[in-house]
Amino acid sequence: MGLNFAFIRSLHKASPVAFGAIDLVDDHLIYSSGHAEKLLGYSKEELKELSENYFESIIHPDDLKTSEDVISRLRTSNVGEIIECTLRIRNAKGTYQHLFIRDIVFERSDDQTPMKFSSIVQDVTQLVEMEKDLRIKVDAIKKISYKNSHELRAPVANIIGLVDLLKTDSFKTEYNEKIFRLLEETVKKLDAIIHDINNLSNQL
Repeated sequence: MGLNFAFIRSLHKASPVAFGAIDLVDDHLIYSSGHAEKLLGYSKEELKELSENYFESIIHPDDLKTSEDVISRLRTSNVGEIIECTLRIRNAKGTYQHLFIRDIVFERSDDQTPMKFSSIVQDVTQLVEMEKDLRIKVDAIKKISYKNSHELRAPVANIIGLVDLLKTDSFKTEYNEKIFRLLEETVKKLDAIIHDINNLSNQL
């Protein structure tokens, strides 16, 4: 039994991702499952209008080159080839969302020139933010590790050496004041480094 349009539409409605189709010849949206409108907050008419030139007006300026590369690759793509990318798209509120997009040509001319392609779009903004937050925490851990292995070791070694010196029978009384002053400076330096480590730890 063949699959009818109602069945395909029910799959679109049940899916958490957005489906769309774009005409490569006329540069505009020819189909949307409706998820994109909900995702970005535009009306169907606005979305169709924004689709001129492949949504260039709402793509983040820094991602325009990526978008152009995708279109270029689609025009020269092989049958069945899927082109993937992540773009920042401005929503109706004026903020940008990170969208993971998979494109594939589904209609070609007699000479196999790509005519239309379909897109599956998924909002990955939360994942991108989580990755960014994770990188910040990893950087903080690296700084803590560096301080522990480089900056903390030297003051501790100094303290141990000074304490050992104070234990020796040959320690001269006239040097007491100088030794204790050096010990005090080292302890203060150690305390400052520990304070920095605590601050970095609080950022995690």
